[in-house]
Amino acid sequence: MTRNTRTSISAVNLSRRQLLGIGGGIAAGIGLAACGAGGTASGGGASGGSGKPGTLRIWANSAVAGEADSGLKRAAKAFGEAKGLTVQVEGIPTADLVSKLTTAVSGGSGPDIAIVDSSAVPQLASAKVLTDVSDLTGSVSGDFHAGALEYSTFGGKQFGLPYYTNNVGLFYNKAMLADAGVAVPTTWDDLRSASIELTGGDQYGYMMGPAGYGAFLFWPWLWQNGGQIVSGDATKAVFDDAKGLEAFEAYANLALKDGVAPPDFLAATGGWDPYVAPFAQERVAMMAIGPWGQNAITQNNPDLDWGVAPLPQGTEKATILGGATISLAGNATAPDEAWEFMEWVTAGEQMEYIQASGNIPGRKDVIDSAWATEDPVRQVFVEQMEFARARPALPIWGDIEWGVFANAWDSVIQGQASPADALHSAAQQATEKLSS
Repeated sequence: MTRNTRTSISAVNLSRRQLLGIGGGIAAGIGLAACGAGGTASGGGASGGSGKPGTLRIWANSAVAGEADSGLKRAAKAFGEAKGLTVQVEGIPTADLVSKLTTAVSGGSGPDIAIVDSSAVPQLASAKVLTDVSDLTGSVSGDFHAGALEYSTFGGKQFGLPYYTNNVGLFYNKAMLADAGVAVPTTWDDLRSASIELTGGDQYGYMMGPAGYGAFLFWPWLWQNGGQIVSGDATKAVFDDAKGLEAFEAYANLALKDGVAPPDFLAATGGWDPYVAPFAQERVAMMAIGPWGQNAITQNNPDLDWGVAPLPQGTEKATILGGATISLAGNATAPDEAWEFMEWVTAGEQMEYIQASGNIPGRKDVIDSAWATEDPVRQVFVEQMEFARARPALPIWGDIEWGVFANAWDSVIQGQASPADALHSAAQQATEKLSS
């Protein structure tokens, strides 16, 4: 962003208190009508992305964008009404968001704001899909959890603000476990035996994910067994060493040998909702997912009695650090208004909107607040932050996780390759990408 743009942003910013007053109680979210399907708020003023004059455009994955009454769409409506703008929120499937953003911005279009998985920041930043906002974040950087803020950086530069943070826990159906006399598993052995015990007829013990979803959910197994994804200098993939192979075979054999996952898990490629569906339908007793899985359960089976526990551990505790970064898109044509929204929606007064997603805002005052522990489900994820680990901050990470490793995992669960052969092949391909 140019110095002139920065000056303009400083000149037009309303204070948080002024904006709250104009918005009529925005922080509490009281009396806000649900947005329309497009997530818009009427008005005029700025010009945004490839949209119409007076429009600020936001792209996010479908889970973050949500339905018409989602937190993000209500925030967009409130901000738009306060500023006299139309704020559009477009939800895009997780697997398509990075490629669609890259194509759009490189072609001269795209949104003003992108809310992306924080693990994709290095890839998008290096491709200039996101804008370096380091000069703008100094006044607010101290508001955020250090780990969450770092997860939004690349090459020592800040490419957005933490929108939320999360990790993965074990969701379980209380009634199914109780009826079978099965305790909530705390170790790999417990998980395997419980999953087998809970499998029979049309019921299955444990949900698994295909493609990149399966790859994403494997990393905690690797770390829990003492393995690593890449070497210390990030020049070689090392997830296929003895520890990695042991973890991968234990993970894969739940599906291959124990048959504890429903056969239709192979087709759950359209996002997290298809992954959650068998659990919500009470066909599967347990699944590993983050707090974003709650909304799909509530929408599809609000009476389901479920709980969340820490991930069953191997030789050590580990879960995967997730989160989203709210970023200024590289081709934004309303950068002033976009930054103002970014700063506003991540301020303490607006946390209700982010909390509504089921995730944990990245602000220190929220993570350390009573809100973080007043709900037992939320408390599990907050406590797991202590041993949550981030994936490598590499521009080619998406190619490794959603390409190389996703394909290797699919080849295993489709019976095309053994776990050992697939893992070694994936490591060779990943190393080639790291060294190219």
